Amino acid sequence: MIEMDCTCVQKHHSIPTEVIEVSEHAIEKTAEILKDYHRIFLVADENTYEVAGRRAEERLREAGLLSHSLVLPSPALPNAENIGKVLMEAGRDREVYDINAWSLNPDYILAVGGGSINDTCRMVSYRLGIPYGVLGTAPSMDGYASVVAPLLNGRKKIVYNCSIARHIIIDLSINAQAPYPLLLSGVGDMIGKYIALLDWEISRELNGEYYCEKIAGMVKEATDQCMAAAPALEDRSLEAIRATSEGLILSGECIAFCGSSRPASGTEHMIGQTWEVMDVEEGKVPNLHGIEVGEGVFTAMEIFRRLYGEIEEGTVKNLIEKYLPAFDKIEALQKVLKLPFTVTDRARFVEGVLRGRTFRERYTILQYLYDRGKLEEYAEAVYDTVMEKYFHQTFKEEFPEWEG
Repeated sequence: MIEMDCTCVQKHHSIPTEVIEVSEHAIEKTAEILKDYHRIFLVADENTYEVAGRRAEERLREAGLLSHSLVLPSPALPNAENIGKVLMEAGRDREVYDINAWSLNPDYILAVGGGSINDTCRMVSYRLGIPYGVLGTAPSMDGYASVVAPLLNGRKKIVYNCSIARHIIIDLSINAQAPYPLLLSGVGDMIGKYIALLDWEISRELNGEYYCEKIAGMVKEATDQCMAAAPALEDRSLEAIRATSEGLILSGECIAFCGSSRPASGTEHMIGQTWEVMDVEEGKVPNLHGIEVGEGVFTAMEIFRRLYGEIEEGTVKNLIEKYLPAFDKIEALQKVLKLPFTVTDRARFVEGVLRGRTFRERYTILQYLYDRGKLEEYAEAVYDTVMEKYFHQTFKEEFPEWEG
């Protein structure tokens, strides 16, 4: 268990995570880390099984700890169908089927993969009441240590409370070989924390919402760490992979400490996840979560900058001013990193902003603007700014004729 005392109203924060192993060749330690379990159910998809699942399976089998494995077809989205598959396959029937006997449920679930596999397994763990852990294959999101999981249910993406990983195993050698878009996805997820923290502070001041200075400071530290490491990711630097992985894990820990994703998810996630849902509604495979969130970050930044220039001195203006240097750092990083864009159509962009306000019950700058009758005006106005500053100027060589 990870614990810390605090000065906020909660006084003390704790999560049941027992081991966080971030190292080269960490996969070789899997059996030793999980030695207290004896019927481990390993879950991967076709891609993650090849890069890490097969090796982890061998180590667990050699140690006599493996119950059985399930390999889902790729892409294994965190949807009701895959959650149902994992739930149905979790128990292992006896050789002679006896309808009156209990199934041989595992005593542990090991998720091998990134966000989708992790979220799928954490929900099954929660429903079955058995612990789970994750062998991460890419530093693509901050959910490894989180307490919530955004899951696709029908044509909606709903955030559910779920289990917290007991063990987090990150093999730097494997993570360094992850497809580059997954590395960018991790950065996109992390730069959104500045927006989330600003939204949280505004809600504290305007609505009296619970706020923890210590947790907020830890999230900012994790974000700064990932921002500093980001330029070296393209070179597959192990130190950059380590810094990014540890920053993402720390952000997830803070979600668990808080008991909600408030410290790490605000306007940027609500917009980005709405674009993901729009893809699902159209029968498409949604784009990488962190890439959509990154686009949501650029959108939120320009909303805040526009608001800062229009409102008089006061609490909200002062809070925005506090975060303007972070916005400048993100803008500079985009020129180097070139986070890709998936939403360039005006109507789709605006719809994502407007629908994003109600993605979940959370007070953000979107609700602030809606209450003042300005949200639609802002959504239309910032589209042009975002497309010019973050898309066209960054990718003008690829899209020289783009006119919006």
